[in-house]
Amino acid sequence: MEVTQNQPVTHQRFHVLHRLLHIVIIVNFTGLVITGFSLSLSHFEWTRFVVSLIGGASAAGSLHRFFATCLYLGIVIHFLWLFYYKSALKGRLTGPDSLMPNTKDFADLYQNLRYIFGNGTPPLFDRFSYLQKVDYWAVMLGMQSMGITGLLMWFPEFFSGILPGHWINVASHFHFHEAVLAVMYIGLVHMSDTHLLPEVFPLEKSIFTGKISTEKFMREHPEEYKRINSAKD
Repeated sequence: MEVTQNQPVTHQRFHVLHRLLHIVIIVNFTGLVITGFSLSLSHFEWTRFVVSLIGGASAAGSLHRFFATCLYLGIVIHFLWLFYYKSALKGRLTGPDSLMPNTKDFADLYQNLRYIFGNGTPPLFDRFSYLQKVDYWAVMLGMQSMGITGLLMWFPEFFSGILPGHWINVASHFHFHEAVLAVMYIGLVHMSDTHLLPEVFPLEKSIFTGKISTEKFMREHPEEYKRINSAKD
């Protein structure tokens, strides 16, 4: 497919709310990583130095809980947007424009594996690829488990009156190791698949500008491009 002269140079991919929420996630996730690991790995000299810069362990803990609250408020706003989108705008939470997994994602995964091993052509993605959906659901589901274990650690006296005391210790282990997994996923999978690609390095700007070039749109989301143009005809 080629860009014709009467086509716009850019395509609107993300609205302002989605871009703002992504910034909220970036800022607060980074803050959580710095404060959380500085407290959890306090036996290292460099983490003690970071904690001292923050103002001590108590200040680091308060800041960690502040970042966690702000991050989860972003998730709540996202849920409220989904409710408004469904109820007021009569939008669909399933279908090709949705982040809900469907059978095409599994077909695309299979096709992509064939392509990687030299046995076929690359899959033709719609609005979201299967890996972009994994990114979304990793955050969405991970936030719930991190939030629950974080609350148990935040209010141990209250929850130990309801649950066996050792659940607080279990929550602490789950919270730490899931945080390690989250950092590894963001650092290795999300960054390499999104921001470190040769054609966009060092940054994929569309999540910040909201726009994607029509040429890139046709190349990376050809199925969505065909749907939009067939609807115009």
